[in-house]
Amino acid sequence: MGKEQSGSASLRAFRRKMANPVHWRRANQVVGKYTRQDVATVESATRVIDDLSTSFGIELTPSDKRKAAQWLVQQGIDPQRRKDRLLLWKKTK
Repeated sequence: MGKEQSGSASLRAFRRKMANPVHWRRANQVVGKYTRQDVATVESATRVIDDLSTSFGIELTPSDKRKAAQWLVQQGIDPQRRKDRLLLWKKTK
């Protein structure tokens, strides 16, 4: 989800919405529902990405979901910590 990754148009739209302060409140609420264990593996992080993409009204391909989930796992955040959610937003920009 960082700038270095290219991807499909839907993945780019997903990243733009994640980085947009207008949409961040919704993303923050979605991410805050999950735990550290939910973002520890690609398989479980895919559920977080599914929830976010549904919230944004963007349909991602399975490949795009996997890329986004891999990126999320690599960040090593704890979604319960507000500081980590803010860090995630900054990294998305």
